[in-house]
Amino acid sequence: MKYSSLFLFIVLIFSGCTSITTNTVPATTVQKSCINAEKLNTNGFNHLEQVSKALREEKQNNKSVEISMFLLNKTVTEYSDMFKSSVQISNVARFIPIPYAGEVCSTTKLISKTALNLGHAANAFNQYKLSSNTFLDEFDKLNRKTATSAEISKLAVYGDTKLLLDARNLELSLQEISASTATMVSTMQSISDALETTNGYVNNMKNYVGMNKEASADEKGKVVKHRTSMMTAVTQLNQKIGLLEKSGQVYRYNIAKARVYSELAVELAK
Repeated sequence: MKYSSLFLFIVLIFSGCTSITTNTVPATTVQKSCINAEKLNTNGFNHLEQVSKALREEKQNNKSVEISMFLLNKTVTEYSDMFKSSVQISNVARFIPIPYAGEVCSTTKLISKTALNLGHAANAFNQYKLSSNTFLDEFDKLNRKTATSAEISKLAVYGDTKLLLDARNLELSLQEISASTATMVSTMQSISDALETTNGYVNNMKNYVGMNKEASADEKGKVVKHRTSMMTAVTQLNQKIGLLEKSGQVYRYNIAKARVYSELAVELAK
């Protein structure tokens, strides 16, 4: 990112580092610019430091995200096993429309899609951890007093082009999981209602799919149990997404500032 002399001049004006004289009052002194490469480097370093502090604080949240994904993956597996082991539940699922991604798809497809999303999220999470650790390692090599504008700019560019990209990819992956998991919760509620309902439509559909007997209390209990587990999982996941969105705003703001200051310092040095 290159800055023109005009842009630099605008920055100097808004930083209060220039004086403007008129023809009516002759200038007797020339005010020196109060902004220089050293000051710009300090500002850039300070913003990178804010990012590093936020990343270190976020590490605990990252651990909880990892645990949440592990537990959700376990819940999805149990969810799938329930359909495989219960003829009654799987039969009911056959006549309940399941909206997902603009389509009406089967329960099996929904489970597979969620499992696939979990795999993508795991990869995105590992990439984000790697770029976060790389950023922190490189920042720790910088010295506030001796770091050059080129070194600060290099790390700011890495944060802008790699760290922020990985953070966004993780956020999007988790949002996909949240959406499909929420659909699974809704599906479980529909199945639970159908197992308890005896109205004409439901009875006709049960007869159509060959359900000649009512689901047992144990089977009904499994549906309620897994729905509750799914609801807890999606609530926790949405909280994690909220935290990632909030920290992402901090990263974007400070990295953008660091790039501006460090690259202006590079321009001044020319």
